[in-house]
This record gives sequence, C-alpha cells and structure tokens, in this order.
Amino acid sequence: MEMCGSCSSFVPPRASACPACGTASPAPFRDRGRSARLLTGSLSLVGGSLLTMTLSACYGMAAPYPDLDAGPSGDAGSTCADPSTDTDSDGYCGALDCNEMDAAVHVGAFDTAGDMVDSDCGGTDAMD
Repeated sequence: MEMCGSCSSFVPPRASACPACGTASPAPFRDRGRSARLLTGSLSLVGGSLLTMTLSACYGMAAPYPDLDAGPSGDAGSTCADPSTDTDSDGYCGALDCNEMDAAVHVGAFDTAGDMVDSDCGGTDAMD
C-alpha cells in the first residue's frame, strides 16, 4: 500500500483514486512508492557492500600465506626472507613457523588429531 499525497491515508496499489479523500490522480503516491523502493534498494546495496567490506577485512580476500606448500620442495623455494632464522630447516620461519625446533610444525602442515601437537600453528591440536 502507498500513502495518499493529499490526506496521508493508505491507497491500494491499483486504485485510480484515494478511497478516503477521492483524490483522482494516484501519481503523487505512486511516485512516492517508487522513491521508497529506490531508497530501499540503495540502502540494501550499501548495506551489502558494507557487510562484504567488513567480512573481507576480518577474514581477508585472499589467503594470507598464498604459497604455504612452497617450502623446501615447492617451486618458490623457502618462505623465509632470512634463511638463517630457519633453525629446523623446514623452509618456514617467523610467523609461518610456530616451533623452530620441529620441522614438521609450520603453518599449513597436516595436524594429526589427538597427538597433543599443534602441527599447523592453529593454536590448538586438531580435534577428531
């Protein structure tokens, strides 16, 4: 339903006149309906864009470590800018390696559930 431009009562969608005041031209309230739909559509677009930007900022658009498997056996070589910091020689260092004493522990490694070792640097051991 739309509102009448003269008396502010509700007018059925296909009415040729306002039932409350008899205004013959439905154009004022039809235009207002189009404006409201345009505004609603614009707000939906803006809201959806804001949601997308927020989720992108929280979770990222791309993987933070695009070459996780580019360790010593990968085509890209070591992920370390300074290989001297890679004490376990697994090809991972810094934020990509949370245990420089174990070559099987680095971001992207397979984490066996229940072995009490956080092999993928996710913060906890994998669950069954």
